[in-house]
Amino acid sequence: MSKQSLFNLFIALLVVGILVFFACTYQVNFSEVAVKVRLGKADENSIIREPGLKFRWPLIDSIETYDIRLRTLDTPETEIKTVDGKNLIVGSYAVWTIADPLKFYTRVRTVKEAENRMRPRLAQSQAAVIGQSTLADFVNLDQQQKEASYTRLLQQMLDGARAELLADYGIDVTQIGFQRISLPKEATLQVFESMRQERNKLAARYRQEGKSRAEGIKARAEASATQILAFADRRAKEIESAGIQASTRILAMIAPEDREFFEWLRWLDALKQSLAQKTTFFLDERSPLFEPFVRPPVAATSQPTDGRPGQ
Repeated sequence: MSKQSLFNLFIALLVVGILVFFACTYQVNFSEVAVKVRLGKADENSIIREPGLKFRWPLIDSIETYDIRLRTLDTPETEIKTVDGKNLIVGSYAVWTIADPLKFYTRVRTVKEAENRMRPRLAQSQAAVIGQSTLADFVNLDQQQKEASYTRLLQQMLDGARAELLADYGIDVTQIGFQRISLPKEATLQVFESMRQERNKLAARYRQEGKSRAEGIKARAEASATQILAFADRRAKEIESAGIQASTRILAMIAPEDREFFEWLRWLDALKQSLAQKTTFFLDERSPLFEPFVRPPVAATSQPTDGRPGQ
């Protein structure tokens, strides 16, 4: 046998070996689970969860692999009537994964078929929950109340669909959410009018509360002002009375003929204290404070001589 023939035989055996190797092995990724079907039958022992290279019998074993990572499914927008007779257009989504590969294989086999089975179940649960709700659960001025309503409704929708899908198809729905919520045109106008009326009620209530608070503040201010003025008036009278008593005592200590001179000296002291700092005064000659300079006191016994004041 020639060298060329030996080389061709080696290549042929190598190709056959590679084909046999691929026919007898399969790969399971870390994000996948495999179902080994032997002669068209599968049981709990047929589920392969550990990743790596696996062996199988060609023409006897067939392998179905499924990605067990989370998937999303969008449901079509549908118009649903609430319990108070309002129509809503709701579109939602579901997050799901394959929890039971064996049941998934025996009941639906493919992901596309699984999605076709899931959509009517999700739509049925959605219609049942929203049909028992009111429009206020979806359209509300109170953000916290609306979020609480959304959480409650989505949990009810999840509870209504999750158990059946898991029992029937091995599908675990982990989350349901609203993708879009809208209103028909006529319902939108009604909602806007309702919101306008609610805002008007809130505005009227706030105005009434503000008016009541303003009246309360005004009454307290007037009472405080009256009390302060009464105290100030009483205190002024006490100070005035004390001043009169003090001036009476001081004047009683001064001889009658020196009283005018004493008053003049007191005026000078007051002026001195007023001008102690850098202050500008605009005085009228008719002011009592300027009186001693215009008409200084003269002793009654003094007689003018030669047109000059007496000494």
